[in-house]
Amino acid sequence: MSTPLYKVCAWTGAALLGFSGWTWAADAPAATAHADTPNITGTYELVKRVLPDGKEVLPPAIGGLYTVTHGRRNFNVFWTDKDGKPVSLSIVAQYTLTGGKYCEQAAFWLQNNLGKPGTSNEPPAAAKDCSPVTIKAGKVSFQPAGEPALSFDKEGLTATQAGQFVDYWKKLR
Repeated sequence: MSTPLYKVCAWTGAALLGFSGWTWAADAPAATAHADTPNITGTYELVKRVLPDGKEVLPPAIGGLYTVTHGRRNFNVFWTDKDGKPVSLSIVAQYTLTGGKYCEQAAFWLQNNLGKPGTSNEPPAAAKDCSPVTIKAGKVSFQPAGEPALSFDKEGLTATQAGQFVDYWKKLR
C-alpha cells in the first residue's frame, strides 16, 4: 500500500517548516568561529543548470534554495528528468567547517525519483562523513560524501556532478 502523494507533501512541508527555523537566525558567523575558518554562510538560489551537451536548464524547469548558517544547512532542489518525471531532494543537516574539513550529519533527508523511483527518506550512508576543503583564489571547495563537488565564492556557489550537470547558484545574502 503506498502513501498518497498529498500526505508525503504535507509531512515534508511540515518537517521543512519546523527544521527551517534553524536557519532563520542572523547570518553572522558564530561567536566561536576562528579567524582561519572559511565562511560559506549565506542563502543561495539556483539560477541555471548546464548539462553535458551544453544545454541550459533555467527556472521554472529547475529551482532550488540553499541556506548555510550557524552550522546548519537547509537544501532544497527540484527539476524534471528526461522522462518528464519530477525529481527533488531536500536536506536539513548540521555541519562543521574547520581544520581543513567539511563534516556533515543529516537530520532530515527526502528524495523523490532520485536514483530510484518514488520517495525515500533514507540518506546515503556517506551522508555522515567528512571531506577535505581547499581554499584557493577566494574559493572554498569541497565535496560532501555522495554529493556534487561544491565551490563557494563571494558571488555564489557552483555544484558539479561530473558527467551529469553543473549548477550555478547566486548568493542572495
